[in-house]
Amino acid sequence: MTIRVSSNPPLPAGSCGVTLARMRGLTLLGFAGVALTLALAGCKTTDTKTDVKTAGGEGGQPGMASKDKTRCDSAGKKVTSVDLNGDGKPDVWKFYASVVENGAKLDILTCKEIDLNFDAKKDAWLYYDNGGNIANEEYDLDFDGHIDLWVYRQNNKIVREEYDSNFDGKPDIWKFFENDKLARLERSSKKNGKVDVWEYFEGGRLDRIGYDTTGGGQIDRWDRAPEDASPPGGAPAAAGPAAAAKPPAPTATPETTPASTAPASTAPRSSATTPSKPK
Repeated sequence: MTIRVSSNPPLPAGSCGVTLARMRGLTLLGFAGVALTLALAGCKTTDTKTDVKTAGGEGGQPGMASKDKTRCDSAGKKVTSVDLNGDGKPDVWKFYASVVENGAKLDILTCKEIDLNFDAKKDAWLYYDNGGNIANEEYDLDFDGHIDLWVYRQNNKIVREEYDSNFDGKPDIWKFFENDKLARLERSSKKNGKVDVWEYFEGGRLDRIGYDTTGGGQIDRWDRAPEDASPPGGAPAAAGPAAAAKPPAPTATPETTPASTAPASTAPRSSATTPSKPK
């Protein structure tokens, strides 16, 4: 393994350090596991990646989550690189900023960038806070030069994930977590950045699904999840027709997740159990 240390070196366009197969078949609810695995190598982007976000908070679009991209800026930082596969090219870059604590000068890790498939292009980026915890992550899962997965953390816990399922550079699935557990999933079935499906989870299982069938940005139909609904980690289960009895109050809170547009509703919940495919 070769380790290089330099002060503000020219960074190649791409790279991380863990060999991965192409990930277009990533399951809908399996993002967190992938992100955690890749985080063991480290990463984040500032040069060739396309960071496209939906407009926040209006027209059924989730609010925009934020990150400090300067953490991965090499200006004024010490940058080290590691050659993981011994081909003479760096695969992992670590960025360090100098700080003074109690009169002592310290180097703190602010960012990692990683070439996951050793093609000299960066595929993953990890932002660190001053406490050494990962605050944000970004991944190019299909190695096409565009970010497909965004992960946001608070107090070292995942609070939100955004996923671009059709690889067009724009997120169309948003996942919200409480205490590292999936609480709500919002989806743009039309891939236009506007949420029209809301999935709510209780006790680790899918509980109910709300739909916007009119394009008005509000839930106008509810389905109750069947008793055998798959828990988070697998493909979402089909829901039976129902118009629910209890209001689907959002399970995420402003203290633990970025702003969201999950609408409230007072539609009653039904006990119907005949499954039907959601629209």
